[in-house]
Amino acid sequence: MSCLAGSGRISHKFATKIPSFTIIPAFARQENPLPADPYLGTSNNDRPRCFNPLVFWVMRQNYANPMMRGFFRATGVVRWAVALPVSMWICSVPAFARPFTVRLAALKPAIELPVKVRDELIAPNFSHIQRRVQAAELDPRVEPLYLSVPKDDDERAAFALKLARPKNYRQLMARLDQEITKPEGTVDSAAVPAAVPALQSVVTGNQNNAVNPVAGDDRVKQVRVRVRPELLRLMAPDAVTSKLQRTHLHVSIDSSDLLDRPELRTELLIQLAPFSGAMELRKVAEKMRQAVPLELDEDLLPVGARRAVKTFELYRGPNCFMTALAFQYPKMVRSQLVNIRTEQDHHDVMINNDELWRVLQSSFYEIDPARSPLKFGDMIVFFQLPASGKTPSDQDISYRWIKHATTFMFNDFVYSKGSKSPNSPYLVGTLRSEWRAWEKHVAAGGGTLGAKVFRKPLKSATSRPPKSLDDWMY
Repeated sequence: MSCLAGSGRISHKFATKIPSFTIIPAFARQENPLPADPYLGTSNNDRPRCFNPLVFWVMRQNYANPMMRGFFRATGVVRWAVALPVSMWICSVPAFARPFTVRLAALKPAIELPVKVRDELIAPNFSHIQRRVQAAELDPRVEPLYLSVPKDDDERAAFALKLARPKNYRQLMARLDQEITKPEGTVDSAAVPAAVPALQSVVTGNQNNAVNPVAGDDRVKQVRVRVRPELLRLMAPDAVTSKLQRTHLHVSIDSSDLLDRPELRTELLIQLAPFSGAMELRKVAEKMRQAVPLELDEDLLPVGARRAVKTFELYRGPNCFMTALAFQYPKMVRSQLVNIRTEQDHHDVMINNDELWRVLQSSFYEIDPARSPLKFGDMIVFFQLPASGKTPSDQDISYRWIKHATTFMFNDFVYSKGSKSPNSPYLVGTLRSEWRAWEKHVAAGGGTLGAKVFRKPLKSATSRPPKSLDDWMY
């Protein structure tokens, strides 16, 4: 006779658990977000999904109207016999399913800030690559480094010439000739992004985060060769790191343009508040007051994301789902109540799409972008919808439809990690580029791209889990 309600806060002493779930009477846990709360919003659309207007009216009458208060006190048995079953029945009825967002234009930001943007090429340093290659020999969680070596003799010779250290060209060429004759040297083009044509990695597990797969004819033209420590010693450091370069957007906010716009400064601080401490907010406010430019990487990102941005992992596993969830609650990705299953040969912080979908239902609330514009920290989840043309309801949605998750910043900027491969770093990019890339990828799989937006609650998450807890045990 009760519902599950979860707290949306994480205390310092609660190191490896997500907010506790407490069993409370169904009518007692219903709450209406305060209209004065600037982050939750004021529209009915932003209420938690299990909000019960009937029970809210009953409770309100109980305390606001003296006659009703006396009636309920005198007929307490009737109140519990009627109000509680009705409350639980209403809570058991699924809320009206918010439609998927299928157009990029529908995802509009709440604020547009004056910014200066420049492309920044980032790559792991050679010592990081050395540690990865060496660790892959002993730890199966570390993804080996692979090269896509051309089969054509002339192309392979030019490839080795660019990659070899001085005076090591002949040795490297001889090793590559030996490697391409091995039967295991094949190109897994369906699992490797085309952004790194020369360095490709093994992608396993149930995640499909690769975008823009390599053309099919590349399987015939290239052979995948694993880079062992002895092979890496023949390669020039700069040539290897350049193959792993990625483009990161360095975003700087022009605070001088905000001096005469106090409402925009206030709104920015309000949106940053759920993810920043009081000291960090004061620093941001002081920089805006003194017209000092604000750097997204250094001033606005939460502590965990600030440390991770522009870095590369050693392990196979940390993916876009983990990155988006850790942006909200850094300790949640290690919780046994969330990260239930550990994939073989993957780091234990990896979050699967079923685990993400469950925590979104229990600890976040969904917003309608048509009524509530995107705010800093909103999680945008990409789905591959069936190509049937039918609008799916909440009951029809499968976690297997989830393909990608990213975190919205402001304007058109997002923070994410492209895949679970260590070749993919934590980056700031644009929502437009991610949408277009995944739109093509989903269309190639015979589906349609759709998105849902979830927001971190300030108080508590009152949505019920979609199914019983036993259904999620492995």
